[in-house]
Amino acid sequence: MLASKPQNVKLGSLERACYTTVMHIAIVGCLGVGKSQLTKALADHLGYRGYYEPVKENPYLDDFYADPKRHAAIMQFFMLTSRFRQHLEIQDLQQHGISALQDQTIFGDVLYGQLTHEFGFMTDRDYATYKDHFEALRPMLRLPDVVIHLAADTDMIAQRVLSRGREAERGIDAAYLRRLSELFAIWVNSVRDKTSVIELDWNSFQPVEDVVARVEKDLAVQLRLPVVAPSQA
Repeated sequence: MLASKPQNVKLGSLERACYTTVMHIAIVGCLGVGKSQLTKALADHLGYRGYYEPVKENPYLDDFYADPKRHAAIMQFFMLTSRFRQHLEIQDLQQHGISALQDQTIFGDVLYGQLTHEFGFMTDRDYATYKDHFEALRPMLRLPDVVIHLAADTDMIAQRVLSRGREAERGIDAAYLRRLSELFAIWVNSVRDKTSVIELDWNSFQPVEDVVARVEKDLAVQLRLPVVAPSQA
């Protein structure tokens, strides 16, 4: 649920900003679509805490791309654990009046698990165990207050994946990206009646100010008011 009471959040030694609501905003969509870039831009613009995909921290990612059948299960369990910790931390921050932006969610990681199973990288047994673990965690998880779904054509996503220059990702084919985009679209539609969903065509990047204006219009809130007073701290 969105908190309606304004919150004062310290941004620095000299200022405080007033927020009309405390929110967990998640940016979701296919890998390479531009989630991290938008998450950082929004976090910087709004003064929210930013959470990102643990790419550098993931010890299994390169191994997965090199030999997905061997490393898919352990890689997905690592991501599930990392995302779970992120999610609980964000929920705790909200209790302390701090808003957060998240680049991908634990619910998105479950879609990656489904994809690796569909493509034959994860065995039926491993996938069943993976799903059981997620279901055990689910009661402790709340959906984000806002889900921003970035969608783009598969060709555009493929170009962006190549342009970011991660050697391990060069072997990703269009079918993988297309199906991942489909899974996110299906999941987003499934939560429309449970949380606020905003769809953005991300074939072209949009100015962060336009994205903020869209969120504020759709939700009828002002995400951040001007700085109201110098901090006395």
